[in-house]
Amino acid sequence: MDSSSLCLPESQLRLSGSNLEAFLYTVLFPPICLFGVVGNALTILVLVNNDFMSRANIFLTCLAVCDVSFLILIIPHSLANFDRFAFNYTFRYLYLPSKMHLIAFANWTSAVAIWLVVGVCFERVAGVRSPLHRLTTPSRGKLTTGLLTLLSCCAALTFYNHVSHHCFIKSFCNASQIMAVCLDVNLDVWPNNRTNISPPALRTYVAATRAANAALVVFLPMILLVVLNMMLLYYVKKRSFFMYASLGRVSARMRKAGDVALPFVGTLFRRHSDQILQQRTEHRVAVTVCAVVTSFTITQAPSAVVLTVNSLLKERLDSHWYHMTTITSFLVVIGKSLNFVVFCLSSSSFRRRLANTLRSKYGSREEKRSHSINTTYTRCDSRDSRILSQKKSFQSI
Repeated sequence: MDSSSLCLPESQLRLSGSNLEAFLYTVLFPPICLFGVVGNALTILVLVNNDFMSRANIFLTCLAVCDVSFLILIIPHSLANFDRFAFNYTFRYLYLPSKMHLIAFANWTSAVAIWLVVGVCFERVAGVRSPLHRLTTPSRGKLTTGLLTLLSCCAALTFYNHVSHHCFIKSFCNASQIMAVCLDVNLDVWPNNRTNISPPALRTYVAATRAANAALVVFLPMILLVVLNMMLLYYVKKRSFFMYASLGRVSARMRKAGDVALPFVGTLFRRHSDQILQQRTEHRVAVTVCAVVTSFTITQAPSAVVLTVNSLLKERLDSHWYHMTTITSFLVVIGKSLNFVVFCLSSSSFRRRLANTLRSKYGSREEKRSHSINTTYTRCDSRDSRILSQKKSFQSI
């Protein structure tokens, strides 16, 4: 019997790897994705409308853009778990050949995001340690060059995902059904004792870049994040203690000074108050960054380790490990949607700027609407007055 005329049952046409994966990406993913896209868009709106775009704000804005891009790239994988799309020939025809490329672009955005978080954490540590660091204006040329270099390096480290699997696509049921099987090019023997036809140079390239990706995109950034976050927490705690101790010393000096030296002590108190106010602002920013870095590390690290193990091991893994891969990958999706919540919970300044931004946008829209209505009323009143004057003049005639 010709295989092209063989019709496959629906159980073989389903694209979800397990019931757990189908549940996560059909029930939980749509609302989480919608919340993540809207939340990150609001985060970008607040950060871009800030009067002073510091390095941290620029990095956090780029991080939100990466998170939105990641969530959008995962949408086709979510749709593939719905039977309506999984059994549709057009969707399968478009999705199956591009699946590995979508995964490669998603890994690219994740690699950029993790180094952006490292940059944010490093910038905050430098800002807390050196008060003059916050006064230096970031050079637009250097920032642009640095961001383009980061994009290029992460693209080079994750490009192997585009060629790491060889996909076989075949039509069934008189070209009304399409199936695809993607096999790792580094497997010594493909399933069913098939010979691996991948060129040796390609296999060497994929193996080398996988190892480099594991070292430079997973382990090194995670180590840096843990160390920098611990340093940031230490300096934040030290700065908090310094603020209260400094305020206590100034108050004690005011009590000892008496009325003679009161103007001098008052000036000193105001100077210390300004410094403490600035330190409190830096303290709040550092706490927000700590929260973002901690949330990022908790949600990204398990998936990074599991995917690295999957890519480095050549033997096929069991169903329990597949479930672990599914859960840790979905944890990344949750992490991409949590930054907006972390900002709102950890930063009163962010909440205030968000409310002001939304109020200004909504208020300006209402103002324009009321202005247009008033203009319409004015035109109607002027037209009615002209008609009335014409009627009066006609009656007088």
